[in-house]
Amino acid sequence: MFDLYHGNCVDVTVSILQGQERSRQMKLSAQQCCEDEGQSVQMLLDRPNGKPVKGDVTISNIQERAPETVCEFSFWEKGDTWQIGQLKRGSTIEESDSQSTPTDQVESARHNLAATGIAESSKRVDDVLTAKTDQPQAGPAAGDVRTGSIAGGSGSKPIVLLINDEYGNSHGDVSTIHRQMAAFLASKGAVVYSTTLGAAKDDEDDAAADGVHLIFPTKFEGDKRKPNLDWLTWEHQGHFPNLPSDVDFIVGHVNITSRAARQIKEQRFPNAKLVQVTHEIPEETSQYKGDEEVMSIGEAMDSILDDLQHANVIFSVGPLIHDNYTHQTKQLQLEHHEFLPKPSDIFTKMQVNYINTETKVVLSVGRIKGMERLKGYDLVAKAMFMVMEELSNAKWRAFGVSPEDFPESKAIIQANVEKGKIHFTPLKHTTQKELCEEMKRAHVVLMPSRAEPFGLVGLEAIAAGVPVLVSNKSGVAWFLGKDSDLDRPIVEIEGDDDEAAKTLAKRIIKVLKDGSKEFEAAKKMKEHLLASKPWEASHNKFLETFGLLVFCSWAVSL
Repeated sequence: MFDLYHGNCVDVTVSILQGQERSRQMKLSAQQCCEDEGQSVQMLLDRPNGKPVKGDVTISNIQERAPETVCEFSFWEKGDTWQIGQLKRGSTIEESDSQSTPTDQVESARHNLAATGIAESSKRVDDVLTAKTDQPQAGPAAGDVRTGSIAGGSGSKPIVLLINDEYGNSHGDVSTIHRQMAAFLASKGAVVYSTTLGAAKDDEDDAAADGVHLIFPTKFEGDKRKPNLDWLTWEHQGHFPNLPSDVDFIVGHVNITSRAARQIKEQRFPNAKLVQVTHEIPEETSQYKGDEEVMSIGEAMDSILDDLQHANVIFSVGPLIHDNYTHQTKQLQLEHHEFLPKPSDIFTKMQVNYINTETKVVLSVGRIKGMERLKGYDLVAKAMFMVMEELSNAKWRAFGVSPEDFPESKAIIQANVEKGKIHFTPLKHTTQKELCEEMKRAHVVLMPSRAEPFGLVGLEAIAAGVPVLVSNKSGVAWFLGKDSDLDRPIVEIEGDDDEAAKTLAKRIIKVLKDGSKEFEAAKKMKEHLLASKPWEASHNKFLETFGLLVFCSWAVSL
């Protein structure tokens, strides 16, 4: 099955048996496809000898360098009826000798189109499938091929404003997903703007390559404050006066810029649709951040739900977060979908070579200071002490520890070792390119969080083809657990801390000792992940929301 998107160019060829063949090219428009009559192309073809005709229709996507056939079917007339058959997009409609009325044929075609996946629901088929017939007569026959869309923006190119404080892949999961969404929308024909409080040269270059327009804050003379989220939330009129004049969609991130997105919509773009993206579950994560954070859970959830009830659409990152907010918003009757991130190309294209050496490298990813309980670094410290006692040449590298945080991070790790000392190598790097280089050197990547709403690094490690161990308490484990070909990395973090650390240590030792076998398994998981493309359905739903997914059905009028 080949998907078609707003802006794609298709070639429609209609040929009559022993008669004419005509072709037309057309550019798909989501706006036109949403209209009652859909988007159509008509061609006049002669009926040979004025008799009922047989013919074929081929629709090809010529957007690609190598054109791809999207749909092929045959049609023929019998007396005062017409039929469609031999649909070649996942199934076949066999030719029938029986006579039927045009209405019967329409219903049959609807049923068979739905079965092929061209139409995903009976409602969509009813919306877009049309067919007409006239008495066969001498003279021209008109071939009418139509396309339809399941959603549409306010213009031929929807204008999307994404609200965030940064842009790029080096700032954590939220910013990585923000960039993925922005670049994805831009690649499918949207005009995309993204706010940012500041950007490094690399981030600006990334935005330009993605086709995304960055909007920076206006600074005033004498104001010595550094740009902050208040500028987006409460002071956007003054600090962001240069927002586009017309916006169809506004996107915010819960609970970072969700309030800012809501404020900007209500005060400046009341007709825009508000899309909120949920990334966090305070009831899960705040339990491991200290008493003050625990006491603020109720207030945080009230604020989140207040923002969500004003949204037109909600997207939740991964199955765990989606399940949580499905429950939290069940009384609000909101449109709510899951968004599964796609690993960045830098990971999917990464080549990994396993060489059997005595030196074994264990890689953890993320800040330690203030996150030791939540991210499970106390468990890693205990586990790595046991690993190093059995495998003396094992090394622990901690990616994302800044020089400023190192002294306190070192003290936190040491405090969780009952006897002796444990050494780890802090790596201050933050970019995806640097993370890839470290993954290439690693024998296993760890993500042992006690609570992790999603955990993008776990999915990235699988996409890179590196052995990885992820906590069963993570959203990515929820996702992996649904597929028996992908559940190998899951570690049960249960019981008291000492038992959990022992379980983790055993799994790490097993991976390090069975390196060749583990890397072969990681390779197969990568191949399965990339072949199955589990994110594709959620990405199509995402495009549909913004009017960028063109849903097509084909009908021929004679």
